[in-house]
Amino acid sequence: MNPRQFEEFVCEHFRQQGYKTELTTYSNDYGIDGFAIKGKQKIAIQSKMYGHTTRKINRQMVMELHGAKDFFDCTKAVIATDGIFLQDALVVAEKLKIEILYLNQMQKSTSTIITATKNKNDKTFEQIWEDYIIPLQGKILKRNSGETNQIIKADWSGIERKTSNGNNGKIKIEIIKQAVNKLLTDGSITRDYINQNYVGRASSGIILILSQVPFFKLTEKPTGLKYEK
Repeated sequence: MNPRQFEEFVCEHFRQQGYKTELTTYSNDYGIDGFAIKGKQKIAIQSKMYGHTTRKINRQMVMELHGAKDFFDCTKAVIATDGIFLQDALVVAEKLKIEILYLNQMQKSTSTIITATKNKNDKTFEQIWEDYIIPLQGKILKRNSGETNQIIKADWSGIERKTSNGNNGKIKIEIIKQAVNKLLTDGSITRDYINQNYVGRASSGIILILSQVPFFKLTEKPTGLKYEK
């Protein structure tokens, strides 16, 4: 199951509870993956498929969901996950009244796993991640300047890498997803856009990693990528 299928799985849980559900679009979702609506109740849903990764849900994620809930005029917010919460994230969730829905609870009430379908000619983030990014694990990527990034691990939580100067770091999957979906939607992206939307300022690494996708080509002035259909 990939993250989009997991989001469908979560929506199916709410549909079985009598809610009308909708997934958000890939761009401008502000951290909300779906909505569940019934009567006057509108629930903001954030889905975190971290069960097979080392990543844990932290307090920043909880606080961002709280802000997104208010932005979309929702009456409630839920984090659905198969992963683990850090202790301080649990404290914040309780304080902000963010409900936590664990995957094992859904498995008891949901008998059908929704399989996302797509046209073979339509590219999606999940397909690109599975076909081109995860296979980079163990490889060394090299820039024209000679600097390298060694991809230590690539999974559904993001990328772990080692740079030429020996520093280890992680790039979260969310910003890479945002970059890919902007490329698929708008046809291009710049390093400046990534820097403006990601406090980790790993734009050069993101550009290098995504340039390994055969239809994402490097651009100059401004530095970035373009999508060649």
